[in-house]
Amino acid sequence: MRKTRGFTLIEVMVAMVILSIVALGLGRFVSSFLHVVSTSSSRTVASSIAREQMEGMLSDPAYPLPTSWNGTVVGFPGYPAMRRTTSVTRVTGASPARDYTIITVKVTEPTMRRIGATAPDTINLTAAVAKP
Repeated sequence: MRKTRGFTLIEVMVAMVILSIVALGLGRFVSSFLHVVSTSSSRTVASSIAREQMEGMLSDPAYPLPTSWNGTVVGFPGYPAMRRTTSVTRVTGASPARDYTIITVKVTEPTMRRIGATAPDTINLTAAVAKP
């Protein structure tokens, strides 16, 4: 009886196909992971900027809130393309009686983009402030 050592060509080819599939899957995972890590810092900064604006407005003792809060600011430290848009809308009515203000803060940054998306994501904060 003849003893052979080593692998046959078929075994080597099957092993190469399996390794190729695993390597491609790992490469795709690493690519997605790096994208998420790179956008998470800009998302964190954007949510902080929106939250700071909202807290400043909610702590304003004036009612109704002055329209000076309305507007757009572009550029923040480390993020020159980041844009914060603030809007203040007062809602009043007699029937039923109502008087409140809706505050909306939106922050966008071109790098806050999901994989495959064409437009950047937006951080939105909205609050309603009732007449005291």
